[in-house]
Amino acid sequence: MRLKYLITACFFICGTGVYCIASVESEAVTARTKAMSEISDNMRVLGLMLKGQVDFDLVSAKSAIQNIEKLAAKTPTLFEIEAVDPHAEAKPEIWSNYEDFVDKALSLKTVAIDAGSSLFDEDGLRDVVMSLGKTCKSCHSLYRN
Repeated sequence: MRLKYLITACFFICGTGVYCIASVESEAVTARTKAMSEISDNMRVLGLMLKGQVDFDLVSAKSAIQNIEKLAAKTPTLFEIEAVDPHAEAKPEIWSNYEDFVDKALSLKTVAIDAGSSLFDEDGLRDVVMSLGKTCKSCHSLYRN
């Protein structure tokens, strides 16, 4: 049941990200909003496979995980500039606690690396989605509106 809520939350996050990109004026905010939306898009790929709405494909799943890893690695750089926008979802606490924010972003990178190397078949997908989702939530609960 928790998995169902996690997948639903991932879809919601993606939808709000698309709205935000269209409404933002700052280039820095646009770049980071786009990256966060891309992470969400890749989580959606995994979630759809997990829910059985799309056939499991190991190559596509691993590609989505690798994309998440790359985007997570870029996240600290994307948030170096304290650019704010009324439509952005980033909380000011990111910059007042930047080191913790960076640690959480790099934790997502590490979890994605581990997930990619541990996924061999559809049976491991649930654990991958749960670990990635839990890591995303640890940052969103503190640093995202």
